[in-house]
Amino acid sequence: MNFAQIRRTLFVVHMWVGLGLGVLLAVLGISGSILVYDDAIADLLAPPPRAEAQGSSLPLDAMIAAARTAARVERGSVTLTPGGPGEAAVVRVGVPARPGNGPQTGRAQYRDGGGPGAQANRGMQVYVDPVSGKVLGTAKMGLPPILAFAHQLHGNFLMGRGGRSFVGWLGVAMLILGVSGLVLWWPKRGQWKYAFLVRRTARGLRFHRELHAMAGIWTFVVFMIVSFSGVAIAFPETVRAMVGEQPAAQPAFSRDGPVVTLQRGPIIGADAAVARALKALPGGTLRSISLPARRTQAINVSLFGSWGGNANVWIDPWRGTVLAVNDPLAHGDIMAWQRPLHQGAGLGAIWRVLVFLVGFMPALFVVTGVTMWLKKRRQRISMSAPLVAEMAR
Repeated sequence: MNFAQIRRTLFVVHMWVGLGLGVLLAVLGISGSILVYDDAIADLLAPPPRAEAQGSSLPLDAMIAAARTAARVERGSVTLTPGGPGEAAVVRVGVPARPGNGPQTGRAQYRDGGGPGAQANRGMQVYVDPVSGKVLGTAKMGLPPILAFAHQLHGNFLMGRGGRSFVGWLGVAMLILGVSGLVLWWPKRGQWKYAFLVRRTARGLRFHRELHAMAGIWTFVVFMIVSFSGVAIAFPETVRAMVGEQPAAQPAFSRDGPVVTLQRGPIIGADAAVARALKALPGGTLRSISLPARRTQAINVSLFGSWGGNANVWIDPWRGTVLAVNDPLAHGDIMAWQRPLHQGAGLGAIWRVLVFLVGFMPALFVVTGVTMWLKKRRQRISMSAPLVAEMAR
């Protein structure tokens, strides 16, 4: 089989995968773009209160105590996210978890396949002034309905946990389209200067063909990374085996983190846990801290690493020892990078913008691809025919 035959076969695959799955891929991409900035959108739809007091921040334990009092919940999970300058600290106070059903708070319940009715959604979100300790307001825990819908749509196409595989296979289709599209784009000798732009004189078929190709080549690297990371999230064990990566040795884990042994005496507080986490990962800054609902669960401290990504440290609440550290860059863990890359996190603001923009590319490819297909059918042109001047109408 020569290159012309290979190219013709890839064209057929590219065309029918795009036409058959294009609308689904466009929905998947657009919903993903929305979720890249879900924090900002959530704040826009429901603006949080501003903190006004000036001075040094209170201990984290004091903010948590104020939130528990406001929520009238003495037990249960708590997740605190410190605010920036002028921002309130956000304390998500859950309800006591049922045995074997630990809580998920914030966006995790949607990203991991839970639904708006998940256990954690019964809790309360409390806004606390980090300087005065004053409770500035409360809200029902969970995302605005439109964002909750977007998480479900992007994560499982509204099919529950079973839909994650469906989304994973859509990611495989995107990879196929990306690879085949690169081969089909590859210009002939002497045509390279036209391969990265849409010529001003382009009209009709040629315009859509060049726009399709230009958008594809300029976004190719980001498109492939986002598509591959989506597949890795959907099929982690399969992808881990493909890249030859073995899971790092960790202590016994439940669905909520490392399992700890019950001890006598008091457990450490949030401030002490953060201090131990920062000692384990020098140079990091606090992203959030989650105190567990059950006394056999570890405290989870999430940090922004000195390299800009996210890291997690699990602390034994009884002994105060570090049980596990998840620092993707330091340990070269390829799989740990996939979710931050897919969500536009971990590589700064520019990467976030690129991931946001690339989510709209499937919709653009669908519009230009279907337009080319319709124009060729109307003009009775072979779908795989080269685009010569007389066909560019």
